[in-house]
Amino acid sequence: MNPATLREIVENRIANLAGNAFQELCDRFCLKLFPDDYTPVRAAGPRGDRKNDGYCPKARIFFAAHATRGEPQSKTKDKIKSDLEGCLTNHREVAKWVFLTNDILAGDVERYVDEELRPTYPQLTIEIWAHRTICEKMCSTFSQSEVEQIIGMAIGPTVEITAEIDHAKNLLENSQSSEARAFLERLWSQHQD
Repeated sequence: MNPATLREIVENRIANLAGNAFQELCDRFCLKLFPDDYTPVRAAGPRGDRKNDGYCPKARIFFAAHATRGEPQSKTKDKIKSDLEGCLTNHREVAKWVFLTNDILAGDVERYVDEELRPTYPQLTIEIWAHRTICEKMCSTFSQSEVEQIIGMAIGPTVEITAEIDHAKNLLENSQSSEARAFLERLWSQHQD
C-alpha cells in the first residue's frame, strides 16, 4: 500500500475514535512500541486508575489517553493538568509523562502545556502525542499487518482503493489535475485485474 494512503487511513481511524475505543487503541499501540515494558491500567474501585492509563515500569514512562476532538479548550487544559498532577501525586519516580490524544491540540492548549506545565515540572519530560504523532510512530515502526492489529481494522483492497480515490479527489480539488491523472493511471494499472 502507498505509505501516504496508509498514513491517511490510520490518522482518520485514530481521529474518529473516542472513549474506551481510543484508550484500547493506545494500549495496543504502546504494547507493540514497548513490548517488554508497557502495562495497561484500568479504573477499578474508589481510586480509579490513579491517573495512570498505562505505564512502563522499567522506563518510568506514564501515559494518559484522552480523546479531545470536539471538546472545549478549557476542558482539555483541565484534563491535562489534573491527569499530570494526579499521576505525580500517585506514582514515584515519573521520568516521562505522555498525553495521547485523537486530535491536534489548539494553540492555546499547547501554549499552556509549554509555558505553564513544563516550567512547573522541569525535572519531568512532558510530551503530547496527537493523532498524527501516533500515526507517524506507528507507520514508521510497524508493518501494515501490525498496524491493522493496532488500529483494529483490516485495510483490504476496497479500503485502499477508496482511500486512493479520495487522494485523487483531493488533488483535483487543489487544482493538481496532472498529478491526479498520473495518480489515477498508476492506480488503474495496479488494479486493472
